[in-house]
Amino acid sequence: MSSTEQVVPLVAGTTRETILAAAQKLFGERGYDATSLRQIADAVGTTKAAVYYHFPAKEHLLLELSRPWFDALGMLVTEMRSSARGDGEGGIDAAATLEAYLDVCIAHLPLLNLLARDPATSNHPDIGRRALTLIEAIKRHIAGEDATDERLVHTSCAIGVVHAVAGLPADLVAAHRQTFLESAVAALNVNAPRPSARPRQSPRRKVATQ
Repeated sequence: MSSTEQVVPLVAGTTRETILAAAQKLFGERGYDATSLRQIADAVGTTKAAVYYHFPAKEHLLLELSRPWFDALGMLVTEMRSSARGDGEGGIDAAATLEAYLDVCIAHLPLLNLLARDPATSNHPDIGRRALTLIEAIKRHIAGEDATDERLVHTSCAIGVVHAVAGLPADLVAAHRQTFLESAVAALNVNAPRPSARPRQSPRRKVATQ
């Protein structure tokens, strides 16, 4: 920061939330690496020094944007573990957990869209690793203790359905929430009938004619 550039208090309406909203918008449009604090300050209508006052580095903006999502995931994991201790064995409701996880993802869809589209954001060590740890805890809870390989595969498929909301418009996801939920629950159904085995047919070969 230049010695001649002073911290200017933000005027009414240009709060931390406004800075965060502008940062999220620019990160989504230009990419995290290509967005500067100067551009964020210009979008808000203040000085870079004022943005520095609230967020000394650009990564602080990214971490603050992701914090509500991590808080929601952490709360969900805590509730799952408390429920499992209270209900004992056999008390896990996988479908209810999937629904809760889907709603967390929908509630924080703008951030998930950013993470899905920009590897520079999801590869941040304080974001990517933490997200994997929390999501893995949710997967283990849904699969249950001593899960078979088949159950683990079905659980991964169900989580994949939930993650499919990322990258889609918010209004489309909201309108088809039930479809996502039903598809995710269906992916967990390890007793679903398997397609009948059909004999393989050898591919037809072209016979050269003389």
